[in-house]
Amino acid sequence: MEFSQTELLSFFTEVSPFVRNLVIGLFAFGEGLPVIGSFLPGGTVAILIGALSEKGIMNSWHAVHIIALGSMLGDLIGFYAGRNLNKVSWFKRFVHGENHRKKWDLFDRHTAIVIILGKLLPVIRSTPALFAGARRMNIFRYIFYVLIGSYLWAIAGVFAGKYIAQVAGDYIIPVIFAIVVVSILVAIVSRFKKSS
Repeated sequence: MEFSQTELLSFFTEVSPFVRNLVIGLFAFGEGLPVIGSFLPGGTVAILIGALSEKGIMNSWHAVHIIALGSMLGDLIGFYAGRNLNKVSWFKRFVHGENHRKKWDLFDRHTAIVIILGKLLPVIRSTPALFAGARRMNIFRYIFYVLIGSYLWAIAGVFAGKYIAQVAGDYIIPVIFAIVVVSILVAIVSRFKKSS
C-alpha cells in the first residue's frame, strides 16, 4: 500500500487530540534527553508539526507549547542526570578535574548562551543540560534559560514548517519525510565515523 499525504493527514485528524498531543510531547521529551536526543531529528519533526498546523490540523501556538514544554522536561531529566553523574569518579574527574578547568570556567561564564543557543543546534541540543547539572548550576536559573531556548527552538521549527508548507504546497509532507530520513542517516554515519 502506497503511503500518501492524505493518509498522513487523515491519521492526524482521526486520532484524538489527546493522543496527537501525547505523541508530539513524547517526541519532544525524547529530543531533550541526553544521548537519545542526539539521534532524534527533533527540528525536522517540529517543522513537520508546523506544516500540519498550516493544514489546519492543530493550532500553531498550541504545538509550540507542547514541543517547548516536552523538550524542557527532557532537559530537566538531563540536568538531574548530570547532578547524579558527579558520583561517578571518571565523570567527576572530567567535569571538576584540574586538567579541564579553563574549559569549564568558560562554560560557567557563558552558560546562558550555551543553554539557549544550544537548543537550536541539532546534535548538541541535549548535552548542555547534562553539563549544567554536573557543574551544579542553580536549578531556577537553568529552568529560566532552558525555557527560553526551548521556546525559541519550538517557535523556529513550527513557524518554519508553516512557511515551507505555504511555499511547497502539496509536496511538503514527502519533502519533510525525506529530510527526516536523511537527517537520521547523517546522524548515524557521523556517529560511526567518530567511533572508527
